[in-house]
Amino acid sequence: MKPWENTPLELPDGRLVCRPHRLVICGSCTVDYSFMDEALQESDQEDLYSDDEALGEYDTEVLRKQLAARIRTDTPPGVSDVLDTSDIPDTSDTYVLRRGVGRVLPTIFVPPSSEAPQTLFPAGIGREAIPNVIRFIHRNDPKTLLIYTDGACINNGQSDPQAGWAFSFRPHKSDAKGYASGRLEHEGPFGDGHQQTSNRAELRAVIGALRFRNWKAEGFARLVLATDSEYVVKGATEWVDGWLARNWRTSARAPVKNRDLWETLLGEMERWDERGLRIHLWRIPREWNADADRAAKEGARMDDRATYRDIMGVYC
Repeated sequence: MKPWENTPLELPDGRLVCRPHRLVICGSCTVDYSFMDEALQESDQEDLYSDDEALGEYDTEVLRKQLAARIRTDTPPGVSDVLDTSDIPDTSDTYVLRRGVGRVLPTIFVPPSSEAPQTLFPAGIGREAIPNVIRFIHRNDPKTLLIYTDGACINNGQSDPQAGWAFSFRPHKSDAKGYASGRLEHEGPFGDGHQQTSNRAELRAVIGALRFRNWKAEGFARLVLATDSEYVVKGATEWVDGWLARNWRTSARAPVKNRDLWETLLGEMERWDERGLRIHLWRIPREWNADADRAAKEGARMDDRATYRDIMGVYC
């Protein structure tokens, strides 16, 4: 594809389409300009808002920056950092971070007998995605995929902790990275400062996996997140109801730690529920989570990162 073909074409009504095929969503070009449609709809209703709330030139420029980030193709196939929410706000609700209220909670995945995820979810081809993708897919249900998540913290609980997070979404090969990893940020998704801990890294890994790709658009209806963290699984399926009832206080009336990430996780549950994707958590033994564990430790050794950012995958 010639470089100029990577740029979108703007139609007379303001919509954007890929230049080669004139499509809003194009699997061949690996672009999705549907987020512009939502912005245009909001612009059409600007008479309902005050002037400073209407979609103006500044917001349009922000969307152009988002667009350029989302279609960047100068990186090799694999995992790419294509959207950094710390400096590019999202004016559509596709990727916007929200504080969940507990309307939707994940459920616990119960495997048959004591079967390992490696046999229940072998590597397979997701044929509804365009182009097709390789994922860990349930051997009897092509609509269900699995992602391994993990967090790690060097010097956990000491004065100089370094935490990292990771998730594995497909088999790793020398020419195709099968995981995403990162250093745990010192600030959370809503700008709060936090200490680096292993529990926080475990939560961050789950959030990272949920925000990495449009799993529903790949043809999946259920996503199983495999983690060895009791903190994540019990917190999301058992403890959170009590926290919400007590206004984010524990049974001992102490503030719930990592509230910002718990709220973000609940927000992701609600966002995916609205799009028809059901989320399940599967607590697995540590030895079944070796790849994600290795990648999380790699993330912990990365350079410091001050502010929260999303990592989103293209061509993966």
